This record gives sequence, C-alpha cells and structure tokens, in this order.
Amino acid sequence: RGFKKLNYLSPGSMVQKMMQFIFVVCFVILACRALSSEALPDGCFPPEEDPRCRAYVGRYFYNVSISVCEGLYGCWGGDYGYFDEGGCNRVCKVD
Repeated sequence: RGFKKLNYLSPGSMVQKMMQFIFVVCFVILACRALSSEALPDGCFPPEEDPRCRAYVGRYFYNVSISVCEGLYGCWGGDYGYFDEGGCNRVCKVD
C-alpha cells in the first residue's frame, strides 16, 4: 500500500540500452547498403587494373558510398563501366 515504486533505469543501464539501439540501427543501415550494391551488374564497378596495360581510358562507374556515378580514368577492359554518365545512371543508380 502507499506509494507505487517506479521502475527507473540507472544511468549505466540507460547508456547500455542506447548503445544497443545505435548498434542495431547501424547494422540495419549497413545491411541495406550491402544488399543494394549486390543487385547491381558487375559493369557498374571498376575491375582490378592490369598493371601491364598502358591504356588510359575514361569510364563512368557507380560509387556506392555516395550513390553517384563518377568518371574515372584507368585501364578498363571488356564491358566494364559506361562511356557516358547517363548510361551509368540508368543501369546502376539506386534510388
């Protein structure tokens, strides 16, 4: 009888709960980013450069970290990359 005991979290327990929440949110964000980049074709990403190659060609590739197609110069062979930014955006851009 009398006053009802309130169940407050101690400051240490509150910090622990907050850190768990932040960890879960960060994990979800990283998982979503990883899944979105796995669905993109290989041509959206630059391949490993061949050190024997002497070509210096400009192509557009998708930068997952900033969600933008960027122009890069290097030795790209085959079907990697796009010659224009519009083609890269049409195929690789994740909304």
